[in-house]
Amino acid sequence: MKKYVLIALLALLLVFSAGCAKKEDSEKTTPFYGGTGGVSIEFKKIAPKDNFNQGEEVPVVVSLKNSGEYDIISGNAKAEIYGINHELFNIPEGYKGTNGILRGRGEFNIEGGEREISFGNMKYTGEIINSREQIIRARVCYPYQTKTDIPICIKSSGENGESICSVDGEKVVSQGKNAGSGYVSSAPIQITSVAEKTRGSNQVRFDIKVENKGSGRVYSNDATCESLSDELVQQNKMDKIYLEVINPLEVTCGFRSGEDSNKGYIEMDNNQEIISCWIESENTYTDTLRLTLSYMYTDTTQKKITIFEK
Repeated sequence: MKKYVLIALLALLLVFSAGCAKKEDSEKTTPFYGGTGGVSIEFKKIAPKDNFNQGEEVPVVVSLKNSGEYDIISGNAKAEIYGINHELFNIPEGYKGTNGILRGRGEFNIEGGEREISFGNMKYTGEIINSREQIIRARVCYPYQTKTDIPICIKSSGENGESICSVDGEKVVSQGKNAGSGYVSSAPIQITSVAEKTRGSNQVRFDIKVENKGSGRVYSNDATCESLSDELVQQNKMDKIYLEVINPLEVTCGFRSGEDSNKGYIEMDNNQEIISCWIESENTYTDTLRLTLSYMYTDTTQKKITIFEK
């Protein structure tokens, strides 16, 4: 009997140890989870159905999933059905917002939040001979932010004695499947590298590379989903991102507008941009580069349906 009790105790100990190890492995050791996730959109599996009859009422529902690390307040993540004749399909035009907060990834929600938006029942009333195939499309539009907490070295060129940190070289902070590396929050717009260089006697320069790593399009943070339906507004707002330096406060960046400031708009070319920032210091110390990138983002999905003659 003692032998069986001992075996049972050993088995319990192994299970407990495995659970602890799994917990330790999953613990976050950097400020962010990292990755290129934002808000994705897809049609619900049977809303709409793949096949239905002319005149039949069919529900249309999209699911929005937030795989990034930024919470979106109720109503600000929006979706629309587009690319069809809304009158013939008896479905409303324009954007509809979420009913509730669309939370991002966090300590108590590792996978991120999810919300559904219903567009009611679709009913095709046009003429059909035998059957008609149609692509139904949906677009998601939402405000988002990317944040960073990247270790940097502030170093005076006149420093003597033991070196505290190294300036020259590139810090790769986002690559491959581990994009973000925990120093950049999970979001479609990523800061993928920071190259530090000394400039002058007491100045350190940071060349910061910003990239659109998502599958959608980025627009200025002062745009609205509804305004982006205007082609002129869309062109003026596309590929613009608002950058703000949170820390160190003394960092200044050179923007295309010609203004040197700790905040302003950067404009991406071919889904990327390198912006140069700098700081002056007579001392040498380590710090963290904290930036906030603010923008609007859109992404799309589609589904093929077949409508049969009644």
